[in-house]
Amino acid sequence: MIFFLFSIFSIVQSSDSIDLPLPPDLSVLEGMDVTLAIPDEQRLFKHILQNYDTSVRPVFNAAKVVNISLGLTLTHIFNINEKSQVLSLNVWVEQLWHDERIKWDPKDFGNVSKLTVGVNYVWTPDIVLYNNAQDFSRGFVDTNLHIMSDGSMQWAPPVKIYSICRMKTDFFPFDDQFCFLEFGSWIYDISQMDLTVLERYDGKDPFTIDSFTENGEWEIVANKTQKLMRGRNSVYPTIVFALHLRRRILYFLYNIIVPCIMLSILTMMQFMLPCESGEKITLGLTVLLAYSVFSFNIAESMPETSDSIPLIAIYIMAIMAISALSVCLSVCVLNMRHGADNLSKVPAFLDFVAFKVLAKFFGDDLQNLANEKTSKINGGFRKDDYNREMISHSLLARIEQEDEIESLSQHWSHLSQIFDRFFFFCIFFITVATSVILLIICPMFSERNFNELTDFSDYSNF
Repeated sequence: MIFFLFSIFSIVQSSDSIDLPLPPDLSVLEGMDVTLAIPDEQRLFKHILQNYDTSVRPVFNAAKVVNISLGLTLTHIFNINEKSQVLSLNVWVEQLWHDERIKWDPKDFGNVSKLTVGVNYVWTPDIVLYNNAQDFSRGFVDTNLHIMSDGSMQWAPPVKIYSICRMKTDFFPFDDQFCFLEFGSWIYDISQMDLTVLERYDGKDPFTIDSFTENGEWEIVANKTQKLMRGRNSVYPTIVFALHLRRRILYFLYNIIVPCIMLSILTMMQFMLPCESGEKITLGLTVLLAYSVFSFNIAESMPETSDSIPLIAIYIMAIMAISALSVCLSVCVLNMRHGADNLSKVPAFLDFVAFKVLAKFFGDDLQNLANEKTSKINGGFRKDDYNREMISHSLLARIEQEDEIESLSQHWSHLSQIFDRFFFFCIFFITVATSVILLIICPMFSERNFNELTDFSDYSNF
């Protein structure tokens, strides 16, 4: 125990003699610039934000106007909703301006001539899309911006915008659409802020589509930019970016137009069916029902407006009318075919039209057969003296009556066949003429261009 206490006393006594390190001599730092330990960009950032207020315009003289250069880069078209008439696309809103409160000498900050800072640290223009289809709370993305040593500011935030685009569906799906994006300041008028069209260094259009990703439904034909002045009590400068779009028709060609043409062929084929088949009316009604289904599919994608009727809807309605007419004509042909059931003779005007006029083009063979039967009806049953002696008069009258009924039935049958052929060529001609006029000739008048629009101030009526 005594040995243990002696050991502890020895350790404590030896620790008192340990030499501790001396404090650093700060005198060696005298005359040295301790700011060298801070990065150049950090020193520049503190220099810029010193006494900087983001709530006031970047000018020293309040009477001076801030000039904003505005450009647009289109990257993708998401959708054009014809029903709600809204254009949704992805763009970069390029904004350039000069901040008089920011300026530095690059030599004082390690030759840094451009600084990237957050958008919340400096003043930015309150540019909004006037014809916005959604709430204005969804502004630009808070991306960083570039500051140059002379005070030039560059900001190009990406944004997905929803713009109101008045759709003219007169020639749908062979239509061209013009959509306008109207940008401007929400609070500053011309006395405080002026907007100008961006002039790019490479001479390209301020509304560029170099980064555009192709859309499967729409193709860009042209674009244009123009400055306008809006407002009544106060004038607000506005930059309008116009976009000329043309619809690609391949989808509608093989989903709507080609099936309609096939159904039109089936409509004409009902005149090729013999009356004895009993399926002429059934085929016509089935085709008519199929047309109604197509019209419902198209109506779902059309805007609910009474301003105009789409061209494709007019075409389907015309083909439906032709199909309905074909059913009516088939009913007439069936009545002709069964006209002999009531022992009624062919009216003189039908007989003349069918066998004297139409038979020359649609039934020479039937005309000869009909003439033979007619002569048989008019001449009666030829009997020689032997038949008169062997056959009783009552039996002879019965045979003559049956022969007359058969001849009359054949006469009506030939008449119906002639009109069947005539109606087939009539429906064929009407269908072809309707298809050519509505699908080939009318779309030629649908193409529009910016040359027709000289002033964007009235673009809503374009």
